[in-house]
Amino acid sequence: MSRGGPSGLIPAILAGLTLRGSGILNGRPPRPPANTQRDPNDPGHETRDVNVRNTALVMGGLALSALAVIGTMIWLMHTVATSQRRALPALTPQQTARLAPPPPNLQANPYADIDREQAANAARLAGYSYRDEAHTRARIPIGRAMDLTVGRSLEPAEPAAR
Repeated sequence: MSRGGPSGLIPAILAGLTLRGSGILNGRPPRPPANTQRDPNDPGHETRDVNVRNTALVMGGLALSALAVIGTMIWLMHTVATSQRRALPALTPQQTARLAPPPPNLQANPYADIDREQAANAARLAGYSYRDEAHTRARIPIGRAMDLTVGRSLEPAEPAAR
């Protein structure tokens, strides 16, 4: 059972009142007087079944009314949203113009840029060149520099004793 509170009983009460007022149900069977003897063959419970046809009709009516309410609400929401969209003013050319961000723009292909930079760094480390425009300082490949320094002390040479 849902915990919606007493408002969940309202459809059931309305359905019962509708059935009672329509005459589909015959009402309650008459009560026997309190001082009468019970029949020994009486099982002591209601012997007639529920009318399935009438119950199915009532449930079908409730389902159709629920679907009608849901359909009406969807149609109403669509109608109101459409009318609100029509009531809005038209967009100005400034509002519809395509926006381009100011430079500097983002890279179109950053991975290609990274590959180019890594190739340039690898070429610089593997080749000979001058480090300055006056050609006073040279750059040699890293492999050659390692060959020249292997086995030599990195500490400055001591001057000869006098």
